[in-house]
Amino acid sequence: MIKNLVFDLGGVLLHWEPYEYMLKEFGKDVADFLNQKIFEDVDWSLMDQGIYTEKELWEKKKAELPNYTEYICILEDVVPKLLVPVEENVRLVGKLKELGFKLYILSNFSLHNFEYVYKKYDFFKLFDGMVISSHVKAVKPHEEIYRILIDKYSLKPSECLYIDDRKQNAETGLKLGFNVIHLDKPQNLKQALEKVLKIKL
Repeated sequence: MIKNLVFDLGGVLLHWEPYEYMLKEFGKDVADFLNQKIFEDVDWSLMDQGIYTEKELWEKKKAELPNYTEYICILEDVVPKLLVPVEENVRLVGKLKELGFKLYILSNFSLHNFEYVYKKYDFFKLFDGMVISSHVKAVKPHEEIYRILIDKYSLKPSECLYIDDRKQNAETGLKLGFNVIHLDKPQNLKQALEKVLKIKL
């Protein structure tokens, strides 16, 4: 029986579309290049792991990509502002809380960007606990961060439903015994939850 719901943040409860922003503002060539060199680069994961601060990451990228400094300065300013709630999904979280489910967050998130959204948005108050990658120096899809969540809140994976937009992360959850929703689009959350939990939201 599922008692606990474990949510990823980006792509589930928060919009996270830096590529779409760059495509619109910088054009396809620059967007493709910077997406590869910044957002898909190992450095981004190291920032989520708390190895780099945001400031250190952006300074590193400016040094590595001097011809793109203007774009990188814009991104440095705009990235936190791209993290806005998926309103219909945040409303679902409130309903699930009322229905008696325990709610948790398991998310890869850099330190200051998380601090920014945590202070800005009230929906975090709905959660019973959270494990954020930069706080624990471990990142998905590695098993360690899932085990931190399990141990910290004495969870049984078989009693948890874990929702993530990234296939690799969902697969690790499955491997560890979680019930899993791999959410391909944020707008599909309601339908996916109703199907797995067999309830009407």
